[in-house]
Amino acid sequence: MIFLITTSDRATRVAVTLMFLANGVAIASFLVRIPSVRDQLGLREAALGLVLSSLAVGVVTGLLLAGRIVGRFGSRSLTLGGAVAMAVALPIAGAAPSVPVLVLALAATGTASSVMDVGMNAQGVGVERALGRSVMLGLHGAWSVGTLLAALVGSVAIAAGVPVGWHLLGVAAVVLVLLAVAQGPLSIEDRPSEPALRAPRFAIPRGPLLPLALIVLAGAIGEATAGDWSGIHLADNLDATDGRVAWGLVAYTGAMTVVRLLGDLLVRRVGREATVVAGGVLAGIGFLTVALAPTLLVAVAGFALVGLGIGVTVPLAFAAAGAVAETPGSGVAAVAAVGYLGFVVGPSAVGVAADLVGLPAVFIAVGVLIIALVARPQRSLRDTG
Repeated sequence: MIFLITTSDRATRVAVTLMFLANGVAIASFLVRIPSVRDQLGLREAALGLVLSSLAVGVVTGLLLAGRIVGRFGSRSLTLGGAVAMAVALPIAGAAPSVPVLVLALAATGTASSVMDVGMNAQGVGVERALGRSVMLGLHGAWSVGTLLAALVGSVAIAAGVPVGWHLLGVAAVVLVLLAVAQGPLSIEDRPSEPALRAPRFAIPRGPLLPLALIVLAGAIGEATAGDWSGIHLADNLDATDGRVAWGLVAYTGAMTVVRLLGDLLVRRVGREATVVAGGVLAGIGFLTVALAPTLLVAVAGFALVGLGIGVTVPLAFAAAGAVAETPGSGVAAVAAVGYLGFVVGPSAVGVAADLVGLPAVFIAVGVLIIALVARPQRSLRDTG
């Protein structure tokens, strides 16, 4: 397998960091405007959940594409191509005049985002190998910084009455600027050897990859629930005003940012397995807190616990998958192909269930599920850490 860095390790790490930042900015900028999109098109919760599922369907489509082409073109091409496509699709989603247009735009955005996701995580594995130490949580920390900035800017845009389309057009411009800066130093090559090119490029996670896929599944369900429904919950169940409706997302992404920026040090002290198990427990407690919260501030604190827990799970599962698979890209794609099903079933399932039993009951179920899938010994993490 070809695996080399043609620029300095530091420059390459900075370039990969910028790509994680760009991806986080783009996705969270849409998420924070979900209540605006709902009101713009007059959608009920169940309908909104089904519409948001198109984003998740796009994510899975992107994973299928990425799994087939990452070995032929390398993760660098996936990262750059996904970023460009996402910058094109995102403003269309924001300005969509009808539900069909929104569905198509979200599907395209999800496809581009997941292609970029596989590429940049594989690049991150390459950076870890070059530096000889854990850096994946820090890279995902940059993604979280992007989501936090997007949530804060989105809150300002909501309060100022900025139309969703114009807001997301500005976000697309930021993504393209970051891409222009990063594309030169983003030079890790990780294409497999010629015999491997003839092998199937989409893999189902087996052996040590399967428990890692379940970790990602739990994290994806948690992320989809907290990201898509935090604003709806605060607005509808705790009477949050427009200026406070994004507080849950800000707390969630802020806590996730902190734990990811500091998490690599924690992994070096206690190991991947202990870090992930503790994360699963914290995330589960966080969702239970949100569900039972009597006030806005308690709910916001619950979302912060969710961010602290989920923040460590998915990055460490990706790092382990990239280390044990034939190539970093194939490992990440295989684990994400199952794990990201959470983004498919999450939005629609939460929407339908919320109509039947209410969001608080759904949050309790999600918390229990995360604890069941994550808060247990994980040999795959122990062996690869």
